[in-house]
Amino acid sequence: MKIAFTICSNNYLSLARALGKSLLSHNPEYTFFIGLVDKLNPEISQYYQDFEVVPCSEIGLKELDDMAKKYSIAEFNTAVKPFYFTYFHERFPDVKQMLFVDPDMLVYDRLTDLDTLHASYDILLTPHILHPMPLDGKNPSEISYLATGTFNLGFLSLKMSPITKEFLSWWSERLKQYCTFDFAKGLFVDQKWVNLVPVFFNSVYIIRNPGYNIAYWNIHERKVEWKNDKVRVNNDFPLVIYHFSSVNIKAGKLFYKQQDRFVDEDFPEVVKLFEDYRNKVIAEGYLETNKLSCYYVSMHDEFMKEEMKKRMDGRLKLFFKAIIPKPVRQNVKQKLKKLIGD
Repeated sequence: MKIAFTICSNNYLSLARALGKSLLSHNPEYTFFIGLVDKLNPEISQYYQDFEVVPCSEIGLKELDDMAKKYSIAEFNTAVKPFYFTYFHERFPDVKQMLFVDPDMLVYDRLTDLDTLHASYDILLTPHILHPMPLDGKNPSEISYLATGTFNLGFLSLKMSPITKEFLSWWSERLKQYCTFDFAKGLFVDQKWVNLVPVFFNSVYIIRNPGYNIAYWNIHERKVEWKNDKVRVNNDFPLVIYHFSSVNIKAGKLFYKQQDRFVDEDFPEVVKLFEDYRNKVIAEGYLETNKLSCYYVSMHDEFMKEEMKKRMDGRLKLFFKAIIPKPVRQNVKQKLKKLIGD
């Protein structure tokens, strides 16, 4: 048995559904699940069909509420990742391989490379970049990955073994307490911890196949083009997984944020992929589900508000938030960022 899963809140259901359908269309031997970091919403029940949706409240995580309160929704979505791996293994003891993929991905080909690699290795990782980058002052850069992590944890494939169980136990304990965006402390959610995995654990393989986990951070080193009705990467490799990170579905923009190296016109072939991806996501209910609020966001916000009330600076911040309109606050924040940047 082979399991693939993603994790999202209700507002990303359409992305998760498009991902699941693409994965199974090329790899029907997998069973695909959606891990839901949210409460089931009966108003969108039609979007829970086709795949089993497993709310995070059902995976046996004792510290769930404590983690949900202290973590932002992005932090919380990543913090539960190892616990879902453990949950699926306990539920399906005969599972041989498990694959996590971020909801903003699409699968374009067979995943047979993973079977081949898992014959020899237990933990498969994909790095953000494969080659040195110029020190040209643009973003992202090598310095970005010193801060956010060598590996992109939108992809993680595991063969179940004693080594894998040891890794998941180690990772889980750290994410209970230290799954935050805190550059000063050297933390970047679940991802930065995995820098240590090739050192701490045996049977780790770093996938250097450029057809896996393509995104804005490595598109400069991966030429994507159509050849004989197939998408090829760097001429010799099939496109297997594209990671549509930091795109703007509503505006139809491929390069929307997090980088200043490229514009859409630089990569017309990739824009074609994105346009097809956008259509798939919209067909899966993006306009209906993306506007939904998340139960755990409300839990976190209420907890943080109560914590802020305990401190003078927190009470002042709440006071100013109450009397200054949000657009004004955002405008001031942007001007301060620009001033500091300049």
